[in-house]
Amino acid sequence: MAERPLITSEDLAALTPEWVALWERIPGATPFLRPEWHDVWLRHFGREASPVFLSVRREEELIGVAAFDMDREEARELGDHNVRDYAGPLVLPGFEIEAAEGILEWLREDLTPAATFWGIPTDSALLPALSEASAAGGWSFEQSLESVCPGAILPADFEVFVAALPKHDRHELRRKIRNFEAAGAVQFESLTEPAGDQLDTLFRLMRISRGGKDEFLTPAMEAFFMDLVATFSALGMIRLSILNLDGAPAAMTLAFEDDQAAYLYNSGYDLRFSHLAVGLVSKACALRDAIERGKHRFDFLRGDEDYKRHLGGVDRELVTVRLRTVS
Repeated sequence: MAERPLITSEDLAALTPEWVALWERIPGATPFLRPEWHDVWLRHFGREASPVFLSVRREEELIGVAAFDMDREEARELGDHNVRDYAGPLVLPGFEIEAAEGILEWLREDLTPAATFWGIPTDSALLPALSEASAAGGWSFEQSLESVCPGAILPADFEVFVAALPKHDRHELRRKIRNFEAAGAVQFESLTEPAGDQLDTLFRLMRISRGGKDEFLTPAMEAFFMDLVATFSALGMIRLSILNLDGAPAAMTLAFEDDQAAYLYNSGYDLRFSHLAVGLVSKACALRDAIERGKHRFDFLRGDEDYKRHLGGVDRELVTVRLRTVS
């Protein structure tokens, strides 16, 4: 019989090097599942949180990590879905059931009667593992649709990508790009180490182009974004794109990146150029830039906005899983 995994609560800083090494071994692991994400979030919004980081080890090898905000009644996935698009435990492929069983056993021994996992893609092997582990361990299992993260598979050439779009979307995208390029001198910048004034410009464009952003972009949220960008920029995982028209920033996009994918995290545009569809054009430019740099997927992240599908996005569903002890 295989040795049961060892589940331990560990300090985030001490666990970080192994956690990063585990993340690097897992194909498709998103930047939102790195320990640095939790570190930044806790610095800015963790004052009232009770974080617990569980390591899952098999013969001393780290095969999984789970991050919870714990109280006596429930273990909740750590963080906030408004700023963290993907979540769920990080587990080495092939060990999902072992990890899920171990995590739920640890929670039961801790006398925690409920657990909530959110931000889990429906195509993740973790989802059936949680279902199986809950049934075996005496937990109820409830799954509900949470959101969608549309994404596009990228070919090696932007024109090939555009040609594969539905006819209407293909025609409209080409027309809008032509119209924008005819409006003045166009310059596209792609930055990996954005400066503070460039992020200030992004915040300004976010506010004027989207309703409700004034309430969202509090000083605390801006400080969080600044810290997040600085942290992931140092890891080579940030891309700020600026689309200029006649020397003025018409639109900006902020994305996370790894070796395989770009993740469109936020964007904004100048309303003076809205008649030129600058929002859509700027995202198409960011997508083209990702193709030219060899990325294989462009993830538009949470939300079902129409532009994502006009740019080839196919929905990837995210679910919330709620578990409760029943025996």
